[in-house]
Amino acid sequence: MDARGIIICAGLTLAAPLSAAGQGMPDSAPLLMPSGEMAYPLDEIWDESQSMIRLRFVVPKLAEPSSVYGGDPFRVFEDMMWLCSTQMRGLTDIGEFPQDQGWQGAIITMLERDIPFGTRDADVVQFFEGFLFGMDGCELEDDMYHD
Repeated sequence: MDARGIIICAGLTLAAPLSAAGQGMPDSAPLLMPSGEMAYPLDEIWDESQSMIRLRFVVPKLAEPSSVYGGDPFRVFEDMMWLCSTQMRGLTDIGEFPQDQGWQGAIITMLERDIPFGTRDADVVQFFEGFLFGMDGCELEDDMYHD
């Protein structure tokens, strides 16, 4: 079994076979994004030192030329904005938006398959985007793509 078949849960290491359908994809329920592509949520990471929440999603067709993205990183932006806007409120126990508890923003990551957080793998396409929490929810941290 390779490293993708090991799940770390509550400090315990459990060996688990990968699902044939997933091969490195999480077992979480998929989200249908506005583009029509599916995103599978991974565990969120609360980075208290930066007041940022990292949300990671496996999007299996992210790098496929025939997908709606066509391998173009600029086309994933709307789905990332949607993920930030729709997935933030459910992270807190009382359903507040995280900014109400002092969090500054979120970093949304889309990966074509699950790899450990912080890992670089030249064979895995990953896109990142930073969002700040504003009055209207998620706002692009550095709006260099959209005028």
